[in-house]
Amino acid sequence: MSATPYNPYNWKFLLLTQVWLVAISIILSYFPQYYIEALAIYFVVFLGISFSIQYKTNPMFRDRKLLAEVANSRVIYEEKDVTKIVQADAELQREYMEAAKKNLSMMGIYVVYIIALFIAYGYLVRFADSFPGTYGRLLVYLVYFEALYLVGYFMFRKILRPTMMSVMAPTSYSVTEKGIYSKKGYSTFLHAKHLVDSKIDVNKEKHYVEIDSTSTKLPYKIRLYAPDVDRLMEYIERVKRLELKRQSSSQQQKSEGANT
Repeated sequence: MSATPYNPYNWKFLLLTQVWLVAISIILSYFPQYYIEALAIYFVVFLGISFSIQYKTNPMFRDRKLLAEVANSRVIYEEKDVTKIVQADAELQREYMEAAKKNLSMMGIYVVYIIALFIAYGYLVRFADSFPGTYGRLLVYLVYFEALYLVGYFMFRKILRPTMMSVMAPTSYSVTEKGIYSKKGYSTFLHAKHLVDSKIDVNKEKHYVEIDSTSTKLPYKIRLYAPDVDRLMEYIERVKRLELKRQSSSQQQKSEGANT
């Protein structure tokens, strides 16, 4: 399993953002002296909800017990550095470069977007202050922030959304009796109970074994490079056999317990 980004436009963030837009518009219209305090409170709440969602959706947090089982189990196979083999895969390197270019371009657009927001905000404040009543200023701020949210939604969906690699290819990894995990570079691990139902493809020409999820609820695709993929597959099959044996033993114990 690997870490994947969460969607900042799900219903929780949508509700939080709408409450924030109304609140900040009211504060700017009626209590502008408390703007900094309101902004600080928003960021604290935002970070709290972000961490909560990340904790529930990121396997590295959610399934940390499974990760501990894999990492603490006996290592039966290890590749300390397969960087050269990974770099020899022209197709994977091309995908890396395309993703890097898109993300770099995204960052440039994002910087320009932030600068434009700062400039526009100065004009917004002067325009809102030109209204004699607070209701007029409130309407201006509401329209501005809602428009800003819609623009942000479009930019995230079409322009600023990070480009993720379709496959995780760690340059070092270990195969233990409980699964597979990468020590560095990638937030990647795979417990044996998920490995059992995975689709496994072997590419001897490019020296890799690709493990693909068969469940949409737990999507992942891990590519393990090795000088000898046949030897790697022997250990992966060994892990699967051990897990099937554990599952069979566990089911047998449950059946015996139910009968007593």
